[in-house]
Amino acid sequence: MSENPEAISTDILVEVLNGRREFYLALAGFYFKPLTQEQIDTMAQTDYSEFGVGEPLIEDGFNDITRFLRKRNTGTRQMLAIDFTSSFGGAATYKGETAMPYASLYLSETGLLSQQPRGEVFRVFKRNLLRVIDENTPDDHLSFMLEFLSIMSERAEKALLEGDAETARGALEESRGFITDQVLTWFDMFSKRAETLLEARFYRGVLKVTKGYLLMDLQTIDDLLEGMLQS
Repeated sequence: MSENPEAISTDILVEVLNGRREFYLALAGFYFKPLTQEQIDTMAQTDYSEFGVGEPLIEDGFNDITRFLRKRNTGTRQMLAIDFTSSFGGAATYKGETAMPYASLYLSETGLLSQQPRGEVFRVFKRNLLRVIDENTPDDHLSFMLEFLSIMSERAEKALLEGDAETARGALEESRGFITDQVLTWFDMFSKRAETLLEARFYRGVLKVTKGYLLMDLQTIDDLLEGMLQS
């Protein structure tokens, strides 16, 4: 982002919002289901050296991902699928606890699914006229949360293109509150538990990239809001 907010044009604001939309959607996919061979091959051919420059967690995370995929072979997809299922899928436990990416597991007193955190996320989605279609997966799954942030960025982008800066600002402010109140409140606990179950460094890298991007995005949102005020 520019250090001179008043110089940020609408085109640049839209470009940043579009990048946020795509990145959050990509992050959401990592936590929802195992990667396909096509996804693995595409990632292995992608240069991540310019992503998150200056943000240590993002740089370290992409370094883990790149180094792992550099040694991929015919068994890589299965290895990653097992890692995903063991940790994010809840097939394995550490000291009797799973590392599934649901807020309720980490924030509720019972440590069970579909507790108060799920209700809080549901109300945020409802307020924004959204609902989870998958009835078998509670709303407080990390994948849905990251997808929500992608949708909010898309709404802000669309509003800006239509000249509705107020709606765009509202979507960004909603995003900022959601990151701080609904995601970062439990992500570290989830990440720490997942790391005890993960065998390969790939998903450890994904966890680093996710945390680093969430933290970086809070500053990006502030920059975007300032830029909108000055545009």
